Amino acid sequence: MKPAWLSKQPITWLYRFILFLAWSIFKIFYRHRVYGHEHFYAGPAIIAGNHTSYLDPPILAISWPQGVHFLAKEELFKNPLFGGFIRRLNAHPVTGEASDIGVFKTICGLLNEGDKIILFPEGKRNEMDELAELKAGVAMLVARSKSAVVPAYIHGAFKIWNTSRKFPKLFGKTACVFGTPIFWADFEHLDKKLAQKALLAKLSESINALRAWYEAGAEGIPP
Repeated sequence: MKPAWLSKQPITWLYRFILFLAWSIFKIFYRHRVYGHEHFYAGPAIIAGNHTSYLDPPILAISWPQGVHFLAKEELFKNPLFGGFIRRLNAHPVTGEASDIGVFKTICGLLNEGDKIILFPEGKRNEMDELAELKAGVAMLVARSKSAVVPAYIHGAFKIWNTSRKFPKLFGKTACVFGTPIFWADFEHLDKKLAQKALLAKLSESINALRAWYEAGAEGIPP
């Protein structure tokens, strides 16, 4: 599938240009590859990936073939010029975690409008190159919005720019692997709390399976 900056989807010229610029940088310096577009899902969804690097948000944004939305700390919007700039890049101001009421309403509003939103279910960047325990917020959002979750595995970003590095490495290799979408309907026959735990377990299993698929040679279609 074509990258989002080449899509016919109605996105602003600024967002399209920034996507093109980021896509070009990752292609030239990090030989970026994308796998799993066979699992493309057109409806509203949370794109949920592992989180070990400052590069994770742009990697997911350039890899998904549609425009996506982000959450950003409210403090970043206090400067009118910078705040206006990142708003045009589909960033939305929030305070707190996904389970907080204000953040919850913002995300559900975007999903109800049919959008895709990038979330990192671990809650923060992991200092190790592995998947940490997932927070309950993502499962709560899926239960409320009935949206899908698209699992994603991001490879290579940890080595390039992890939390212990002040600046990114100039060269490296990155990849993004999308997996089979996960639907609330597969769990809603369970008690609500059990259903949310089961969904989180499935999401964690899916992201780790995508990593295993990539590290085994990335042959065929990702799980």
